Amino acid sequence: MRKRPQQQRSRELVKALIDATAKVIQQQGLDNTTTARIAEVAGVSVGSLYQYFGDKDGLIEALMESLADDIGAGLKRLPLLDNVDMNAMISSAIQFGFAVLNSRDGLYLELVRNWHRLPTDRVVNTLQQHFMDLARLYFLRHYQDYPIRNLEVRVFIVTNSVLFTMVRHISQNNGLIREDDLANELTRMVAGYMATPPDHQGTR
Repeated sequence: MRKRPQQQRSRELVKALIDATAKVIQQQGLDNTTTARIAEVAGVSVGSLYQYFGDKDGLIEALMESLADDIGAGLKRLPLLDNVDMNAMISSAIQFGFAVLNSRDGLYLELVRNWHRLPTDRVVNTLQQHFMDLARLYFLRHYQDYPIRNLEVRVFIVTNSVLFTMVRHISQNNGLIREDDLANELTRMVAGYMATPPDHQGTR
């Protein structure tokens, strides 16, 4: 972003441009999205757009940051820690992830299909930090049942492995793997890995 909006009107303009970016990508696809079309959908001039965003990539990066914030907020609203059973907690988080990626009338599907071309670090970092905070709270409450070590390493592996698997499934699914079956197997995998006691980890 070229400059940060300070006034309310400027913030509203930036939000309108980000929303228009999402709408154009959803309707026309990533490759057919242009700054001219985004400005048109937002109801502003291209000159106004360029006051805040240097190009299409800047708008897409801002959109990804906005989506990361939305996903983080959605995760915080989930009563995950109400689940005493680890399987139930993990299952709820994975089901939420699939629900998000399948939502927004095709927007996320188009973004997932182009995941390798997009600035996705903010999204992944948001998810990773949320699961890190959640895991700390959960394992502090249940330390006697799950005396875990290397929590940061495990959360990093789990977050990236699950996200990559979900993205691959949604973007390239040929119908051979049902989403429910995949969610169940991911839950089993993550719960089993996170519950592995320290004695089974080997030397550090």
